[in-house]
Amino acid sequence: MKIGILTYHSVYNFGANLQALSTVGYLRNNGFEPLIINWIPLDLEASYDHNIPTIQADAHKSFVQKYLPCTTICRDEREIVEVIERYNIKGIIIGSDVVLQHYTILSRIHLGRKGMKIKPKPKSDVMFPNPFWGSFIPYLKEKIPVVIMSASSQNTEFKFIHGSLRNKMNLFLKQFQSITVRDVWTRNMVKHISHGSINSNITPDPVFAYNQNVIEQLTKEEILKKFKLQEKYLLFSFSDTKVVSKEWLITFQTLAEINNLQCVALTMPEGLNFDPPFNTTIEVPLCPKEWYALIKYSSGYIGEKMHPIVIALHNVVPFFSFDLYGIVKFKFIVDDKSSKIFDILSQAEFLENRVSILRNSAKRPTPEYVLSQLNNFDFEKCRTFSNNQLGEYNKMMKAITNSLK
Repeated sequence: MKIGILTYHSVYNFGANLQALSTVGYLRNNGFEPLIINWIPLDLEASYDHNIPTIQADAHKSFVQKYLPCTTICRDEREIVEVIERYNIKGIIIGSDVVLQHYTILSRIHLGRKGMKIKPKPKSDVMFPNPFWGSFIPYLKEKIPVVIMSASSQNTEFKFIHGSLRNKMNLFLKQFQSITVRDVWTRNMVKHISHGSINSNITPDPVFAYNQNVIEQLTKEEILKKFKLQEKYLLFSFSDTKVVSKEWLITFQTLAEINNLQCVALTMPEGLNFDPPFNTTIEVPLCPKEWYALIKYSSGYIGEKMHPIVIALHNVVPFFSFDLYGIVKFKFIVDDKSSKIFDILSQAEFLENRVSILRNSAKRPTPEYVLSQLNNFDFEKCRTFSNNQLGEYNKMMKAITNSLK
């Protein structure tokens, strides 16, 4: 049976690529034929081509071509329908990732230096309606089951969704065979839109099952040799020089050396945008599989982004999160509950290994504190959480595949 997957598979983002590969792996390992529905909106494609170095963009394209079984490219709902019919796809999984987004005009108002401003209208992939919301379903000649899996709605201020828009969204949600979400925020959003009629289960990101689903992985020996790493190394990844000062990093490096730990700067797709004082840096181009393995075999990860934290939890690796997610109002007010890292670490009971860096006045933890959190990491608690996530993931996927048959 051919099952289509509609997600952020091709964006120049390590975590998005890996979650797509994990879903493909699960379906293959369980006797299905997965096909990525290759929907790439033109405006999203242009945005990534503008912001990511060409050499790294090519690494992501190579990954997709080598590891993900994709259909021909689709630019809109009609082309998605043509692909579904041409490839004889009999069921569709939408997700995981931030596939349930929408930004109303009220939610785009923010306080700038010169007063109130309205942010520009976002790209088509984050505005309702779009294929992630099932906008293609009414055009299908043959009705097939479609589910939403571990969806997120990062930064969507759903309380501004009301009236006719809310009712239309509710009708779209009723098209799906089932809906599971990745976090409490998205569950509350779905519940709000559906007037309380849909209370979705919270289910894991597919990367929590990566080691089970993806058979061919790089070994630690291969990673240490290729990147000239010591047996014990710590990874640092920050989006700019404002997150922590160079003095902070130098102090941390001194403390790490006392503990026989090598400090290594790890790139994101945009490149190394902070100024590490370390002797070892890992820069673009980098394959998503290498990025995963670097975190998996490390002695600790310190930095931003969500999927490094998921990888660390999955592989029982110490971490400290400088959380840049969440809804910010008037520069100082941050709703932590809208952060996907806050949600995951609440579930895992590791909030002491996180600090929000969105508030202008947010205090940074000292290097001594961060290192102590790594040194005193509760491996057993993490291992228990990781195993529970894998169990919940398998339970979810069994229910989904049963519903698609």
